[in-house]
Amino acid sequence: MSPGFTSHLNDPDLDRVSAALLRAGQRARQLARQTDTGIAVRIDGELRILQGAELESAMETKDEG
Repeated sequence: MSPGFTSHLNDPDLDRVSAALLRAGQRARQLARQTDTGIAVRIDGELRILQGAELESAMETKDEG
């Protein structure tokens, strides 16, 4: 998983943004898998719609890295 967003400001709310965005992304992928719905993702700068097995494969690869 990527390190996420880091704020250089002294704002406790901004410190929690990265974790919230990661949770939102995980939930979106989980919901897409459960409903067999496509989800738009950016992979190596390319915007793609992943669905089904392709989404599973991409998420497994992302979790390992």
